[in-house]
Amino acid sequence: MLREQPWRRFVVGFSICANQLRAHYFDRSGLIISHPFHIHQNMGPVLLTEMLGTLTLSDIHHLGFDPTIHMCNTACTGTHPNLAHEAKGWMKDNHDKTYSIMEVLWKSHGLFCRGTVCYCVVDEAGNQYALKDCWVTEEKRMHETTILEMVKGIPNVVQLVDHWDVYYEGEPDSTARICSQYDIGHRDDLMFRNRFHRRILLSPCGEPLSKFSSRRELLTAFHAFVVGESY
Repeated sequence: MLREQPWRRFVVGFSICANQLRAHYFDRSGLIISHPFHIHQNMGPVLLTEMLGTLTLSDIHHLGFDPTIHMCNTACTGTHPNLAHEAKGWMKDNHDKTYSIMEVLWKSHGLFCRGTVCYCVVDEAGNQYALKDCWVTEEKRMHETTILEMVKGIPNVVQLVDHWDVYYEGEPDSTARICSQYDIGHRDDLMFRNRFHRRILLSPCGEPLSKFSSRRELLTAFHAFVVGESY
């Protein structure tokens, strides 16, 4: 799910094997699996019923869906008239400004770590940007934006337009905060690394290399890389 729906804050799932029920929790910091419960013994039938109720009746935000982003499906076709034509979804910043998602340019294939996703987005005025969504550790929270500020104005180098911590219920979202809300508790082991949810808005939004129509176009792009690197 995290690979196919990388805009999820976390994923809650359940498994049944040999009559043993387990709960599984995934976020960008790692995985937690519950102790098994036999579905035919003691409280097993009750827990099985609660599991079914959790998956079918819970608010989608409690199942890990991020309220600041929405990817459209056939059920919501035509219900977002304010989006750009052929938009595939929308995303909001902390000031409630809406960006239409035109395309998913790239997404990480890893389950944990940064979980980076790059989108092509358009604002309400029709300006196009690249938007990077990722989960970063505390020490690297401002690292990328600091570098982009340092290279501001260099030809052929992407320019920083805006950046923000993604907020959830009025506070910066992080994996430690998610765990505390769901009574998972504080993780003291060295393997757990708290990750903050960040978004970076960049300009311009270029085409992927795979979409270049000619060899000359491709070589021109590589030439631009060299010019930018020379600075």
